[in-house]
This record gives sequence, C-alpha cells and structure tokens, in this order.
Amino acid sequence: MKYLGTVLLLIFTVEYLPAQSVSVTADPGHTGNNLTSFPVKEGTLAYSDNQFIFGESQIIQPAAWSISPAKNKLAFLQKQEVLYLRSFDYTGKVLFEKALDFFDPDDTTLGVFQLNDGRTVIRDNVANFSFFDSRGGQIFSITNFAQSPDGERESRLAADDFGRTIVLYNPVIAYGSATGSRAQLMFGEDQTEPFFRDDNREIKSLEISDDGAFITIITTDGSSDLVLIFDRFGNELFSLNADGILAGAVLSSNGEYVTTFRDARMQVVRLSDGEVLGSASSRNNIIKAAYFPEDELLVSLNGTVNNNRIANASITAVHVTRRQIASENISIQLAVLQPAGIDFQRAGTNQYRLSGFNRDLLLNARF
Repeated sequence: MKYLGTVLLLIFTVEYLPAQSVSVTADPGHTGNNLTSFPVKEGTLAYSDNQFIFGESQIIQPAAWSISPAKNKLAFLQKQEVLYLRSFDYTGKVLFEKALDFFDPDDTTLGVFQLNDGRTVIRDNVANFSFFDSRGGQIFSITNFAQSPDGERESRLAADDFGRTIVLYNPVIAYGSATGSRAQLMFGEDQTEPFFRDDNREIKSLEISDDGAFITIITTDGSSDLVLIFDRFGNELFSLNADGILAGAVLSSNGEYVTTFRDARMQVVRLSDGEVLGSASSRNNIIKAAYFPEDELLVSLNGTVNNNRIANASITAVHVTRRQIASENISIQLAVLQPAGIDFQRAGTNQYRLSGFNRDLLLNARF
C-alpha cells in the first residue's frame, strides 16, 4: 500500500501541472552584479552619478557618452581646456584620444555615437555630425539643418550595429504654429537621400534593425501615433494608425511582423495584410515587447521605470495560435543602463535573452 500511495501521488501531481509557464533567471555570469554594475563584452562597467569605471579606466562627468551595441567599445566627450574625444575598448584600454579644437565645450547639443567597428560620430551645433575612424581620424562632417525660419530641435542619428544603414533625422521642426519632421539616409560625405517628411507630425522614435535592412518610425500629432516601416533604401513598406499614443513598436527579426504596445496592452500585426495575429494585457505597464514568429510567442517585459530602476517587474508570454498566456514576476533587482538599450534576443526554441540591465535575464517559456 505504501508504494501504491506514492504512485497515486505522482499521477495526481503530473495531472495538475500548468499547461503553460515562463521562468526567469539571471545569467550566471552576472550574478555578482549590483544595481550600479553592468555587463560589457567580457567584463563590468560600474556606472553611478555620471561616473564610469571599467577595467583600469575611470571617467568622471563626461559631457556625453556612448556604448556600442556589442558593448565592446565606449566613447566619451570630456571638457577640459578644449573638448576631448576618448574611445576605449571594454577592458579600459584607450583606443584613441583626440583634442577637438574647433568644437565648443559648452555646446548644450553635444552628443556622441559609438559603432561596433570603432567609428565614432559627434553631434554639435544642433545639426552638425562629424565622423571619425577607429583611430580618431576625422573622415568627414555633414550638416542636417532643416532650414526652417521658425526653428528646430537638435538632429539625431540612428544606425544599425555596424553603421551600414545610417539615418539623420529632425524629430521636431517648427512651421509656424505646427510642428513636423523629416528623415534622410546618409551614404557618405554630402551623399544623402530624403525619404520621409511630414509637416504635421513629429518623429517620436526611429530605429534601424540590427542588420540594417529595415527602418521603423513612430510619428505623433499629440493625440495619435503612426507606425511606418521602410526598407534600407527608404521605400515605405507598411503603415499602421495606432489610434492612440504608443510606448513603442518593435519589428520582428524577419521584418514580417510588428509588435506595438502602450500602457498594459500589446498586439502583433502581420505586415503583408495588416492582420492582428494576437493581443494581450499584462498586470503592469509594458516596457518592451517583441514577437518571435519561429515560436509564435509574444513576449513582454512589464513594470515601471523610475530613474534607472525597474519596479514591479514581470514577464508575460503569449502563444498567439493556442491563445495561451503565462506570466512570472521577476524577483531580481533590475537597473537599466539606457532604456533604449533594452532588447529581446531569441536564444533557442521558446528561449530568450533580455539584455540592457545590470544582469541579463534568461527566459524559458513552456506551452
């Protein structure tokens, strides 16, 4: 009877296992990281109060900074008697240091962009972009002024990881009482091709896919957002009226689906015919969501970002064909280095890596 009871108990337990679940663990290599320690390629970046420590290097109060998408290189602008551009690898080794004699150290529009291949771009004077090679040699400069007599905000640059597709854009251009925007592809010195302009909508976000094949733009008129998808040549492939204000839009890796999210709602849409494949809600606001067509799973990170901390964090996974949903609270304390750097990557069947925090998260969904 003792053995029979054990068998019956096991059968009972298996019968009531949940049909779907999602587990969340920290990358074992990052378990020692605290809320001010962030993983780089093969090490740690300590970041707090605009101070950076990595390897043997320390940077205090830079005017601007950037880390490459692969987290293998970092660039800083520092004010001294003149402005300096300093580039490092992830170990803290100095790759180059360059005095920028003709830049204004007090320019409030200074910005820097670090690419994986070592190239660095500096923005100054609202809309001027200077490109430097991996040794600090200046390649060329290009200006992206909209030339509106009513003014404009500082121009921005977006690029894929290796800078194969580069877009310069004006997110807000004043036209009298209205505001608009524009974007153009950049191919080289004085080689640009405008592909987007709207005199009544501002560019809220512009992102380029990792491989440079697609450009995703969210525009807004203050009451509703519009999602636009272009190919790398600037041809419009898809548009979606969001009928409200979005928190974000993420294109799938194959360029065939777009996930939109706002508040606690998300949905995935097929570009070929505009069909909504699935939608779902979470208990908290959605910070980032993505669809993985290989697994037919829609996955989201939920919670609230306050400064660089994430509160009430959780994961939601939805199987859009089976109409099944699973969620899991995240007990790990999370800090984010840059909100725009939060990223989902597929690691295997129903397995994903969520990066951009003090610890990468490993997700495993079961459906």
